[in-house]
Amino acid sequence: DVTEGTTRGRTFATLQEWFVESKLADLGPDYDFVSVRVGSQPFTSDFRGFIFSDTNRAVRLFGNLFSNRDQFNLVYFNQQEKDTNSLLNTFQDRHQQVLIANYYKQDFIFPGYTAQVSVHYNHDSPTVQFDTNGFLVRPDPVGVFQPHTVDVVYFGWAGDGHINALNISHAAYWAVGHDSLNPLANRAESINAQMVAVELSYDQDWLRFRTS
Repeated sequence: DVTEGTTRGRTFATLQEWFVESKLADLGPDYDFVSVRVGSQPFTSDFRGFIFSDTNRAVRLFGNLFSNRDQFNLVYFNQQEKDTNSLLNTFQDRHQQVLIANYYKQDFIFPGYTAQVSVHYNHDSPTVQFDTNGFLVRPDPVGVFQPHTVDVVYFGWAGDGHINALNISHAAYWAVGHDSLNPLANRAESINAQMVAVELSYDQDWLRFRTS
């Protein structure tokens, strides 16, 4: 607030990362396992974090199979609100739930290439939120700016690694869902959107040729 003069400050404290974890069972003779982790924990849902990358309050079931060649996650997030300036978690409820399931398979078809399939579900409840600087952030400060509910499912396929001499990192997502009151359209809207990202590179001696 500039009206407070040239000397002004703000303090903020939080507990960003905390969790307990326990192994539930062994899944094979090669140290394959399934575990559960409960608490505020970091999680990135694909190789590049296109859809979800956060540290937040969650219950996560995870493990590996086939001598750690395959990995899997099932995670339920009950999101906490973020502080405006630090972007760290506050102790307030965000009223948003996220459910994520993914599966990684190493050496899929080609040695050195890891494939991943995933499903994300996002339920964003209607809320009103002003940030600590006094600006409206929810609902969207455009159009009718009325609280609205968004339910979206993201179907994903991603990969990372190399196919012979070609390095590759890619992702494709299809999002389908419903917005109860789109702020620009001023009516309920169906959601149907796609995205694709690809990065290719090739190493020649000490040079790397890359395109995306």
